[in-house]
Amino acid sequence: MENLINEMAENLKGFQANAEAQIKEVSAQVTVVKDELQKQIDSQLATQKKAAKKEVKFMDEVIMEKLDGNFDAMEKSLKTNGKFRLDLSDVKTMTLSGNLTGDSQASYAPNPAIQPAQSINFRDLIPTVRSETGLYVYYRENAGLTNNIAAQTEGNDKGENNYSLTEVKVVNDYLAGFSTFSKQMLKSLPFMTQTLPRMLQRDFFKAENAAFFSTVSVAATGSTTTAETNDLLQLVDYIANQKTANFVPSYALVSQTQMGRLLKATIAAGYYAGAGSVVVNPNGGITIWGVPVISASWVTDDKVLIFDASYLERVEVEGLAIEFSYENGENFQKNLVTARIECYEDINLMLTTSAIFADMGNVG
Repeated sequence: MENLINEMAENLKGFQANAEAQIKEVSAQVTVVKDELQKQIDSQLATQKKAAKKEVKFMDEVIMEKLDGNFDAMEKSLKTNGKFRLDLSDVKTMTLSGNLTGDSQASYAPNPAIQPAQSINFRDLIPTVRSETGLYVYYRENAGLTNNIAAQTEGNDKGENNYSLTEVKVVNDYLAGFSTFSKQMLKSLPFMTQTLPRMLQRDFFKAENAAFFSTVSVAATGSTTTAETNDLLQLVDYIANQKTANFVPSYALVSQTQMGRLLKATIAAGYYAGAGSVVVNPNGGITIWGVPVISASWVTDDKVLIFDASYLERVEVEGLAIEFSYENGENFQKNLVTARIECYEDINLMLTTSAIFADMGNVG
């Protein structure tokens, strides 16, 4: 029994020694943690003082200040806890006005906004014929000959008709233009390779429409007889004149402004569907006596051009083409590029009486 008591006393002394050793170890760890915490607090206070001197800082500046002098603490924390917390609560909000010198990053539209093209072209309304040379020839029947076809009187000669034709020559011309620009512009504005042809084609059709309209208007000799002053009623008379001359009017061309007056005239007259064979189309425009009235910006205001497309044609020797070249003057030396657009063509009104050009007379 005495030996057992002595053994228990020895064990108790060993337990007490181990407890004291563990207490000392924990106390040492608490001291280390306390010192580490104090270091982090001191570091944060120092950082906050620096931040107070500079109102706005970039993120990388703040991070470097936070880590300055704290690498040992960071290493210990990573070894002990496997992580290290970096407090960035004092970082100021960054704004474009306060933190950016210059402009923000831009995004660019793939295509520029260019001026609009005319909604309809004269060439779209008439047939096209090909000519292998620049000289196009056709034969026109002369008008005014007496028709002697009649019932035969027994024993007498039949009536004889004599016809005559006149050779008409149409000399085609180049309708053309060009634009010159630098290679630097082409490289700096990549969309130019697609946009410049669109602009050239737009302006080519403007010139072509004006030329065709002028040529046909001057040549037209169809009857403009009318006693009416109202625009709609005048158009009915002009169409009647063409039908009386045995032509089939294909289109009546007016200006956009004139079309507006015609539409308002149908309202003022209490228009209803089909009245007087005047039909206002749901998608725009008017049809009179089966003839479409088409508005175009290249038609002179207060005028109307009515024609039978069977007697009007576009004669083409070379089709519309756009070409780019360095071989123009000093282009090669100056790094310039010339874009050319052209078409070898002409318009041909085969019978002048197949077209009417009339002044509506309602605009001063």
